[in-house]
Formats: sequence, structure tokens, C-alpha cells
Amino acid sequence: MSLVRRLPPVLRALLVQALAFGLLVVLVQMGLRFPPLVWVLLQAVLAVILSRWLDLGPRWVFMQATLPFLVRVLWGVPIPAWVYLVLFLGLALVFGGGLLTRVPLYHASEDAWAKLEGLVPERPNLSFVDLGCGFGGPVAHLARVRPGSTFVGVEASPATWLVAWLRCLPLRNAHIHLGSLWRTDLAGFDVAYAFLSPVPMPALWAKVRREMKPGTRFISHSFEVPNETPHRVIPVKGRDGARLLVWDV
Repeated sequence: MSLVRRLPPVLRALLVQALAFGLLVVLVQMGLRFPPLVWVLLQAVLAVILSRWLDLGPRWVFMQATLPFLVRVLWGVPIPAWVYLVLFLGLALVFGGGLLTRVPLYHASEDAWAKLEGLVPERPNLSFVDLGCGFGGPVAHLARVRPGSTFVGVEASPATWLVAWLRCLPLRNAHIHLGSLWRTDLAGFDVAYAFLSPVPMPALWAKVRREMKPGTRFISHSFEVPNETPHRVIPVKGRDGARLLVWDV
């Protein structure tokens, strides 16, 4: 069971709905008969119970509860099948890189971009990497204000990468790569920045300690490294608790 709980939330959510539906099939085979709305309610209740059992968060529990009712509402609506395929492909292109890594698509505020300027040393040929750069806002901003340095963004979701790539295309000192942050060698960077989620932070910190050279800097937007005290904490505007946590390697 611990192995199942370590699955990405999206896979646990799908498993929950499948298990709940399987239990309803068993009830039907036992001869129970209810009005359609009752079956939908039972699916939702079972999904909520199983979601909590598999340690899904409140947002996932809410989605699990509402999904059966949404399916029931759309059941008789004549929507062409290709619409669902297009929606699925669109979501996969935008969020696909974060489904298995459990890293949502976050956006740093412009205030965070400005605060990053003060954390990126002003020296020639400095190299900066944004691990999971999203739409490329910080990379594009810093590349404009620091033309003598090189700024790299790494993004795993194809559609998000394309937006960041187009955004940084006019900037000669900004480069956006499609791929996994885990396959990015940090040894060549003076500053590494990440706005991810709590889940990957222990592994990312181990990667930073293993690959980054002494005298370099790691910056995490909002999310802490467990059992590691940052050297500086800088509040920024945006979501509640937004801040830049800075470690000098």
C-alpha cells in the first residue's frame, strides 16, 4: 500500500475512481437497484473515502467528489468524441511534464523577478538556470536586465516550453530547453533557481549539493528544503507565503 501512496496524485485519482466504480459493479451483481442519482452519489462518496485513504489532498478530494456528477450531467449531451481528445491532448501538452513529477505550473510575480535581480551577481559570463521555467518569465526578465550573462530555462511540458521559447527567442542570452530538470547538469551554472513544489525538494537539494560548485547559489521560490536553513529569506508579492529562499553552496 505504501507503494500505491507514492504514485503521482493523478494516477491515484484515476485508481480511486476505478476502485469506486468496481465496488458499484459488485453491488449491482448482488442485485441492488437504485435510481441513477443515488448511484452517482455512491460513486462520489466512495471516491472521497478512497481518496483520503490514499492520502490525496483536499483539492483532489474535491475534484473526486464532483467528477461523478459532472460525468452524469454530460452523459446525455451530444458532444463529439474528438472534443474530449482535443481537451486531453491540450492538458497533456500544458501540464504533462508535471503530472508524474507532481510539480504544478506556478507563475512567479514580477516582484519576484525584480528581487531575483539582487540575488544574481553582476559579473561577466555568469550563468543562470531556471529549473522548470514554465512560461519563461524570470528568464526573459533577467536576460533583458543582465545582457552580459547567460540565462537558461528548462521545461518538460511541450506547450509551456513553446511559449517560453518564443518569449525568449529575441534574446540572444536566453535559451529555453525542452527536457527534464533531473537530466540537467548543474555543474556549469553559477545560480540555479526553482519554483516547483514540496515533493521534489529533497531530491533537488541532493542534486544541488552533488553537482553545483562551491561559491554558487541555489534559490527556491516559496518551497523549503527539509531540515536545511536558508541563508536568506526574501518575501515577495504573490500568493500567500511567497518568498525566495537562498542557499550559498
